[in-house]
Amino acid sequence: MNEAQRERFAAALQRVAGDEDMLVMLANIAAEDGPPMLKQVHESVDNGDWNEAARTGHALKGLLSTFEAGSPVDQLQPFIDAARSEDAAAAQRTHASVEPKLEQLMVEIETLARGVE
Repeated sequence: MNEAQRERFAAALQRVAGDEDMLVMLANIAAEDGPPMLKQVHESVDNGDWNEAARTGHALKGLLSTFEAGSPVDQLQPFIDAARSEDAAAAQRTHASVEPKLEQLMVEIETLARGVE
């Protein structure tokens, strides 16, 4: 990990008791599992499959919460709630708002996983 990554993921490092190797290992898992989950959420929203959107959104929130407890991960909850209640307008709106931020977080996690300095 470089210094910028240590700073960016300082809270995540605290959650793993400062173990950088552990955080990189978790980043590898997230880098593998996260992009297909993001794609599945997007497809579920496009297809109006709110049950799948809520289920995958919840799993994605769990996967990413190691790295970020605040925004954008916490912004998944309103999306999950809207999908669970089949409120299409709210689910689409919250998804459109949070998706680019989640994609950016995934880029940061993938960079951490690759060990790019």
